[in-house]
Amino acid sequence: MPTTIVAATCPLPACNLAPRDVEAMVTDLAAYADYFLPDFSRKDQALWSHRYLQGLLSNHPRKSIEPMALAHGFPIRSLQAFIGESPWRTAPLVHRHQLLVAQTLGEEDAVILVDESGMPKQGVHSAAVAPQYCGALGKVANCQIGV
Repeated sequence: MPTTIVAATCPLPACNLAPRDVEAMVTDLAAYADYFLPDFSRKDQALWSHRYLQGLLSNHPRKSIEPMALAHGFPIRSLQAFIGESPWRTAPLVHRHQLLVAQTLGEEDAVILVDESGMPKQGVHSAAVAPQYCGALGKVANCQIGV
């Protein structure tokens, strides 16, 4: 009989953002979205990309189109059409983003470290669960690995 795996949890850090900090982030997100304007063939695509980013960065638990649109008061069908049917090329967006990353993080001696996080899992309702090393448990166990 399998035993239940319980990972040690750590409390969420205290949020010490002032309203002006949040307002600055809203402004920064708008500037970031505007940076990609030239890569969309239509202005409405740039508008919907910004709205999609707002939904992804929100604190709503469900990040699929309908819950994001409802939470922000966006028309559901329009956001769905942008993601599923609107023709836009990703290559220019990726290229522009890479330039932005190079400008902000690029140093000759710089490195970026990416670390994985193991999440203990049991049952058959999660994809990619397998016995593998789980850092949260410090041993091999059924878990998912995320970066």
